[in-house]
Amino acid sequence: MNEQPIFDQVFLSVGAMKAGTTWLYDVMSRHPDVHFSHEKEIHYFYAQALRPGLLSDRARMRRAKGYLAFDPEVSHVQVLQKRVRWVANWLNGPVDDAWFNELFLHRGQARWVADFSNLNALLPSETWRDIHARSRRLRVLYTLREPIDRLWSHVRFHLKVQGRSHLLDGWHADEIFAHIQEGDYLEHTNYVAAITRLRSGMPQDCLMIDFFDRIGHDPRGFVADIEQFLDIAPQTLPDNIVSRVVNPSPPHPMPEGLAERLEPFVSAQRDGLRAMGFTLPQSWG
Repeated sequence: MNEQPIFDQVFLSVGAMKAGTTWLYDVMSRHPDVHFSHEKEIHYFYAQALRPGLLSDRARMRRAKGYLAFDPEVSHVQVLQKRVRWVANWLNGPVDDAWFNELFLHRGQARWVADFSNLNALLPSETWRDIHARSRRLRVLYTLREPIDRLWSHVRFHLKVQGRSHLLDGWHADEIFAHIQEGDYLEHTNYVAAITRLRSGMPQDCLMIDFFDRIGHDPRGFVADIEQFLDIAPQTLPDNIVSRVVNPSPPHPMPEGLAERLEPFVSAQRDGLRAMGFTLPQSWG
């Protein structure tokens, strides 16, 4: 590691997409030792390595429009001032390591700065080695969800964001399967490949891998393990925070035959994870 790392203590959740990351953000953002910028998903490392246009000047301006929205009748001046200062840094350039660090200008005494970007699960091993070398301390969390459940949730959510949820009312299994193959759905469900890249890019103590099932079965234990992973004090979470559902995909029954079409890919994931030494939840079959 560099004698003078560029980043301090960085906590990254890298997905998997639709595997409880928004719930986890809602929980961890309440901890005084974990600081998020105004944007939960900066996507900085993914943009630097694979898709620079994601944080182009124009793209940042489009996102800034939402950041600056406020109601003058109820907003607090001090809160708006902080947000304006943050947006000024967001719009500043160039988009480099200094830019990333400046997004945490309101960190205060928090020990960790956090970015929850599911796109980072797609980063190559060499990028992870570079991030680790540039960080004083790095901790990365990767949460896995039963593959078919994750895929189907991802499809529903993606179509909702695009305003195309109505397509599910007419599509049959073959049409949805073709849609899945055309997108990046399977790439985000390729847990074996992602874990291989993560493990080869950082020391073992920097990486925590867990299962989405624990959010439903043992949410407090799941959070406690993350707090231990980060070496921070446990927090007391009220029941209404632990139990609430955050950012759900719109409900829609899976069409008959889709699970069977996906089974070869899903079976390969289960077998690959078991070969890596993981004991899978019972819900995975």
